[in-house]
Amino acid sequence: MKFYKLLAVSVVLCMIIALTGCKNPIANLIQEKEDLETSYVSYLIDQEGFVDFENEGLRRTVLYYRDEKGFIVPVMRKIPWDEGIAQAAINQLIDRPVLREDLAAIGLKPVLPAGTEIIGMSIRDGLCTVDFNENILTYHNEVDERTIVQSIVYTLTEFESIDNVQILVEGAAPKKLTYGTNITEPLERENINLAGVLQEESIPVVVYYKGTTNGEESFFVPVTKGISALKADIKSALIALLEGAPENSGLYSEIPFGTSVNDVYVKDGVAYIDFSEEIKRMPENARHQQSLIYELGLTLKEIEPTITQVRILSNGTEIQLSSDVSLNLPYFSNEF
Repeated sequence: MKFYKLLAVSVVLCMIIALTGCKNPIANLIQEKEDLETSYVSYLIDQEGFVDFENEGLRRTVLYYRDEKGFIVPVMRKIPWDEGIAQAAINQLIDRPVLREDLAAIGLKPVLPAGTEIIGMSIRDGLCTVDFNENILTYHNEVDERTIVQSIVYTLTEFESIDNVQILVEGAAPKKLTYGTNITEPLERENINLAGVLQEESIPVVVYYKGTTNGEESFFVPVTKGISALKADIKSALIALLEGAPENSGLYSEIPFGTSVNDVYVKDGVAYIDFSEEIKRMPENARHQQSLIYELGLTLKEIEPTITQVRILSNGTEIQLSSDVSLNLPYFSNEF
């Protein structure tokens, strides 16, 4: 009898081991990421973008919408993964009632005029040629024109296979759009949400500020500023950020006024930023402190994309933030 009991236990143990060994390797990888307390447990990176394993058939895609001031804002949304994924991304920018209502909840708007359609699209050797019907020209002012062009270019160049974009209207490339934008040649990413005029001797850097429309929902907005330096580095980017948001832009910063940078260095993906005494006046609220971490981190990642975490110091001593604040940086600046 003891022999049969032992045999039964052995069989059960073998079945458990066999089932454990057959566990999906992707599930194992995701579990490892959870153990590392990373915030990126729901997707893996491939050549084209992000596979969403929680929602099969969807791709995490960055789309560029606009706020009420005319700034274009990157937002990660999940869209159906099909063969024409780039065209599907642009279709998500076209004004229609459902999308307009959807975006209004976070204070953003569609960019392309209602009735806009894609006649054709091709991608070859890094160049995406996209042909629209004439309804894309039914905008009202210079700000609309700028946001339309930038949104199309930045949305399409989020795809690894696309470096620049040729915009056509009814099969032809107009010499200039209504308010003077030249689209005769392929366009690439350049000076997103430029603040003021970029002087010849200036070097552009991208920094991030906060924006809000309803006072409740907020989003991070990339802004291009000109700096006087030999090259753009993480310290010069921080100095530009600390200058504050452009006047009358509606944007703001969580960094206390008067704060200056003593030093900044990166080690093993962690950015250590040593500020002056004024940084201690930061809000005690965990939500605002988290925004401050993201504002700094997103700015630094524009220069050094390998940065994954930010630690704040004041005169050489690390500042203890609220226990609810994560020092890890998000991959996407905004998610919706």
